[in-house]
Amino acid sequence: MKTKGIGVGVAFIFVGIIAILIQFNVIDFSVISFAIRNIGYIIAAILIVTGINLIFQKYYFVKIITWITFFIVLFLLSYLNSDNSSNKNYEANDFFEVVKREETDFGELQLNIGAVRLMIGSTDANLIEGNINAVNFEDPVVTYRDDNKRAHIKIDTASSFTKWNIDEIFSRSKRISNENSYIFLNQDVLWDINLNLGAVDKEFNMSQLRVGKLDVNGGAGSLKLIVGEKHEHTKISVKAGVSGLEIYVPKNSGVKLSSTGVLNSLDIVDLHMIKNNGYYVSETYEESENKIEIDIKMGIGSVTIKGIDE
Repeated sequence: MKTKGIGVGVAFIFVGIIAILIQFNVIDFSVISFAIRNIGYIIAAILIVTGINLIFQKYYFVKIITWITFFIVLFLLSYLNSDNSSNKNYEANDFFEVVKREETDFGELQLNIGAVRLMIGSTDANLIEGNINAVNFEDPVVTYRDDNKRAHIKIDTASSFTKWNIDEIFSRSKRISNENSYIFLNQDVLWDINLNLGAVDKEFNMSQLRVGKLDVNGGAGSLKLIVGEKHEHTKISVKAGVSGLEIYVPKNSGVKLSSTGVLNSLDIVDLHMIKNNGYYVSETYEESENKIEIDIKMGIGSVTIKGIDE
């Protein structure tokens, strides 16, 4: 019973230390993203460590040494993985494009994507284009309504792997684990965007996009949003588990912010905001021509809202 009590105590201390390191941005969220992308190897390593602990269960120090070693190796591998992949260039693996029809002026994007590195930006050419490096990527499904005025685009890489054999899954996962994915949306179309993300390691630059609504549902990782002034009223909702979130907004915009969570830190930089009825609101919100509403619900993590010059 005493040994069990010590084990539980150590577990609580470990979780607390991790939470503190997340708050101060000491832990890079690429660790979580790396672990999920390589989940098969992580499970195998956990089984090995557990087996060692069962063999030497009388020696408590073995448990401490093996688990500390496990996490040190995990952090080192994710760090090296991040460095090796930082200089990757755009590649045309799984490239796709959807030509913009002349009548289309409104777009709905539904993106269900797993553990990939994703960057989203703008284009003045196609309705949507890019490349997705994922295990089971399929071409976007596009449907039109209202005489082609409204386009609905669905991109799904998070479905089951039943059509893939095991060897193909692991060989393809190994190839894509360090590669970036890109999506470019037409900057003349008004967009409603729904992102369902796995392990988040993503940047969404919508400074040149007209976005009416953005809903982001993420698991764990880092997310960077850059918001512009191309639409008069943009609503952003972010729901995440363990995340590092950075949102950049124009200084001249009127911003209304709500942020809730269990263990969160909130940092507002270069913006003049006051707290009113649970919201942080720009002093010039009502008279601003461009308004941005942000609702953040997060378990554990850090949130930074920063004003930028447009």
